[in-house]
Amino acid sequence: MSTVYAESSAVLRWLLGTEDVTSLRDVLANARLVVTSALTSTEVARTLRRLVATGVIDTGASDDSWRRYAAASAHWHFYGVTDTVLARASQPFPREPVRTLDAIHLATAAMFSLEVAPPTVLSVDRSLRANAQALGMAVMPVLPQDLP
Repeated sequence: MSTVYAESSAVLRWLLGTEDVTSLRDVLANARLVVTSALTSTEVARTLRRLVATGVIDTGASDDSWRRYAAASAHWHFYGVTDTVLARASQPFPREPVRTLDAIHLATAAMFSLEVAPPTVLSVDRSLRANAQALGMAVMPVLPQDLP
């Protein structure tokens, strides 16, 4: 696989070891280039803090997850949340409604698609996946609802 846009829902699922973790890890490991929004690091950090605060995970698990994220993402290309990205995020998407942070991810992937080439979008969020496909991008991983 050449270029993957790593959206935060998939990154968090990979880090937290929930379902589909093997396929998510494989997609990230086999990508020639992983692209994501600068927003992703904040989403990962805030989610880990929330999970610790609510007792879902302990501090050790959070620290381990952050270290794995930092090691992997050191090799990723981060796109800034620029005025151009925000302008695109405020425009309509093919499958509304779209939440604000998802719109920023979609706009970032769309900008990369225009500037370089369409990435494969790595996401487990149903709405984001539907919009990415409607915008001409492939999505991964294959989820049960994708099967005939």
